[in-house]
Formats: sequence, C-alpha cells, structure tokens
Amino acid sequence: VGVMGPWTCDPLLARALPEVASRLAVARLNRDPTFNEGYWWDAVVLTEACRTPQAVTGLLNAERYATGLVGPLNPATCGAAGLLAAAWNKPLVSWACLGDIEGLDTLVIPMPEPTGVLHAVLRFFRWAHVAVVSAPQDLWREVGQGLAQELRARGLPVTVVTVAGVQEDEAREALRRVQRADSVRVVVMCMHSVLLGGEEQRVLLEKAEEMGMTDGTYVFIPYDALTFPLPYHHVPYPVLANNTKLRRAYDAVLTVTIDSPNLTFPEALRQAKEAYEIPAHVDPTQV
Repeated sequence: VGVMGPWTCDPLLARALPEVASRLAVARLNRDPTFNEGYWWDAVVLTEACRTPQAVTGLLNAERYATGLVGPLNPATCGAAGLLAAAWNKPLVSWACLGDIEGLDTLVIPMPEPTGVLHAVLRFFRWAHVAVVSAPQDLWREVGQGLAQELRARGLPVTVVTVAGVQEDEAREALRRVQRADSVRVVVMCMHSVLLGGEEQRVLLEKAEEMGMTDGTYVFIPYDALTFPLPYHHVPYPVLANNTKLRRAYDAVLTVTIDSPNLTFPEALRQAKEAYEIPAHVDPTQV
C-alpha cells in the first residue's frame, strides 16, 4: 500500500509521522486474520509534491511501488489519480477528494464527504452566504476552490474565495473582502488549524478580533477538522491558554469534527507506545 502525501514540504503534515503510522497499521493488519485474509501487507510512503503540476506528474511513478494507494491529499490531483488507478486496476483510497467524480471505478472515499457534512451544518443553521479563505500553499488553494465549487453546486452563494498567509496585511485584506461582500455569515478557513500550530489561521483569527469580526457577526469554521477527529474532551491547547487575543477570537470558531468516542488520538497513540508498537521517543502530544 502506497501512502501518499506532501510529507517533506509541509511541516505540519510531516508531524503526522506517515512512516510510523503506516508500520503500525500494517503490523496490526498482519496480526489479525479476520482482516488480512491470509495476505501479508506492507506499506511504502510516497512523497507527493507540494505544487499541483508536479503532484500530478509524480503519480505516474506510483504504479511501480504499490498494489493499492492511500491518498493523494491534493484534491486537484484526484481526477488524474483516479483515472490512473482505474487503468492500473488498483484501489485508490482518498478522503481529500471533493465531489463525485464519475468513471473512477477503483476510487474509495473512506469517510463522510467533508463538503456534505459542512453543507448539512450550514443548512441546519440557515447560513447560506459563505466566504472561503485559504492558506497560500497549492494544497489549500485547491481545497478552497474545490470547496467553493461544491457548495455552489449545492445551491449556496459563495461570494468570496480568497487567500491569506502569515502576513498581517494579507489577513486584513482577506477579511476586508469578507466585510465588503453582501450578507456573508460564515467564513470557512481552508488551512491548518491553529490548535495544531497553523500560523495562517492564528494570524487570521487575531486580525478578525482586532477588526471586530468575532463578536457573533461572523462564524469561522476550520475545514481541516472535518477530516480527522480533533480531540475536544478535557484536552488543553497551550496556544489558547497563552494568547488572550486568540482565545477571545476563538469564541467565534465553530469546530465540526469526527467523533472518536472510545479513545482520543493522543490516548490511542500513548497506548501503542506503551505496547511497544511505536518507538519510545514518539511524544503523542507532538504528533
């Protein structure tokens, strides 16, 4: 199984430790006859380029390394990856693909589509007008543009699609565009969560607090938390404890995430560490 992602050029995704995660997954798979059905599984980590064109061309080499693929993480490459996987007759399991792509017989979406979940939340609260603010990296730009297209296809007016990096003036200009737009109620942030160390989101929320946008006028929804279980039960996040402005701004953030009722991610990782399934130096709080 090839595990694809921009592991070498995205510092936060590198902290996911794909090599460790892959080894842990296949070790458990190989121990369980109800899953492995007599096969011996192995995993190889395949690096996905951060620029979209290079990520597409890099897919051509994947056939040589794996009989099945997990990824890619860039939604713009899903069409090409899906067509190649179908031609190779290899399963492609990706949670990052946006929209229903026809003709991709071997593409598997392993979880509820984030756009569908987000649409259900927006519809429940009757928040129709949406703005999308993305981090400047190709991965997040593609997520933002794809999300806007999917929401528009579902009948929601997405009036602003813009980019904001770590510079304060970028965040200010993006938020001014939101303010100038008509009737925007929700800002979807397509970037790494500030709780995990995302600098773009920290700058954006702090600037929103300065501009008086976190008083209930706008709701800020982090997109990335829709794709994994963000721990929320009795979990301290130092970035909030140590930053009063960010803590005030975070009152305007609505986080929608996958529930993990039995174990939080750090707890599961800690158990694996105690069972000597992963290296002793791995710190669950840093992964």
